[in-house]
Amino acid sequence: MQLLQLNSNEEISSVLSLYPEWQKMVLETIDKPPLESDFLPKIIEVFDQYGLLAGKVYGWFSYECTRTVQEESAFTAWLIDEELAVFYIGSDLIINRLQILTSALGGLL
Repeated sequence: MQLLQLNSNEEISSVLSLYPEWQKMVLETIDKPPLESDFLPKIIEVFDQYGLLAGKVYGWFSYECTRTVQEESAFTAWLIDEELAVFYIGSDLIINRLQILTSALGGLL
């Protein structure tokens, strides 16, 4: 998604403006290339505005946090080895640096 499209979508702009640290990370990542298809991550973590949701270290150790029904995620961010790789707001995919995700969704993106 280009920066112009990002700014022109009111819902996306509104959510990002509430979370400046995540907004900065999205803006810094928006034009980065996809991760290499043979890349093997050490740490995968998933966050929302409340913090860590789940993670996996070296493919062996997994951890997760719980949320109440009232704690609905405004966004979902996947960090791979501390680098933003995927970012969703609702059903809008803002950042996708995973080639396998693009392939799996076919021409929908």
